[in-house]
Amino acid sequence: MPMSPTMPMSLTMTRKALLVAAACALVSPLASLADEHPAYIPKADVQGAIFKRLETKKVKDGDGTALDITTFASKDGKFTTGMYQAGSEHEEYKDGYEVNEYIYLIKGSIKLTSTDGTVIVVGPGEAATIAKGWKGRWDTDGYTKLWVIYDPAAKK
Repeated sequence: MPMSPTMPMSLTMTRKALLVAAACALVSPLASLADEHPAYIPKADVQGAIFKRLETKKVKDGDGTALDITTFASKDGKFTTGMYQAGSEHEEYKDGYEVNEYIYLIKGSIKLTSTDGTVIVVGPGEAATIAKGWKGRWDTDGYTKLWVIYDPAAKK
């Protein structure tokens, strides 16, 4: 039985669509959520290679821009993890920090000055947790961090 001339084109398009979907699943760190696999950041990525991924976003940060990538997001969107790289930043949180955030510094340092005068300086290999509603000042000459955010108000 002879093949329809449209059959190969249809199969080709389907194959291309499947290949694109598969490539996206392999490249995207969030694609693993559908299968509920652990999110993994290999050492090379922690050292900075992660910011070369297509999913990396340039975001406004203070007076400059930063690089941000989400490596995991819970199905309800309330719990997320990722990495962030920023330059110099000096920001006052008068209305309170927007989310609950755990940070682990890879490079650089961050000086956190609470409104009561308490000062914490977080450096490479150190961590801090900032509670939603924290008021104070955030000062840095630049840093790279792993972050974990819990925001009960977040939506998918």
